[in-house]
Parts: sequence; structure tokens; C-alpha cells
Amino acid sequence: MLQALRLDQYSSDTLMLIIFGMLVVGVAIGYVTDFVMKDRGFGAIGNGALIILGIGTGVYIRNVFFGAMSPGDFTLTGIFAAATATLLLLVLGVAKHWVQD
Repeated sequence: MLQALRLDQYSSDTLMLIIFGMLVVGVAIGYVTDFVMKDRGFGAIGNGALIILGIGTGVYIRNVFFGAMSPGDFTLTGIFAAATATLLLLVLGVAKHWVQD
């Protein structure tokens, strides 16, 4: 599975750091977005799960388009992760609002 996601080139320590960072940041931002989105969001944990999904998707897209991540590419990877997570929350929040109205 790691090979399919193009993550086999990373050490286990790096993978654990990436996963831990995704979880902590995702849940923390989930609470913040729940406060901002109010009833248009999916709750703190739901927003956190969507953010984690968006971060994972953004990192995958970055790896597909730009190859393996090097230490100098941390900013580019962060931009891809944040943009994908924000876009996912925006699209699903708007869709939820349309369905409820």
C-alpha cells in the first residue's frame, strides 16, 4: 500500500511524524473551523476528519506532480495540503447548505 501511495521512499520515523502531524493539525483546525462554520460545518470531529482527508489528498497530489518530497519542499507540500483541505471543506460545506435549504 505504501508503494501505491508513493510513500515507500520515506523511513518509518518520517511516516510516523507525517501521520502524527496530520492528526494533531487536523483535529486542532477542526475545532477552529467548527467555530467559524457553525451550522454549515460537520462538527469539530467531522471537520477534523475532512481536514485530515484533505491533507492526505493534498500530499498525495503533490507527490504525484512533483515527485518525492525533499526537506526543502516542506512549504510547497504545506501549501498543497492546506489548499486541498480548505477546498474540500468549502465544497462539502456549500453542498450541505444547499441540501438543507
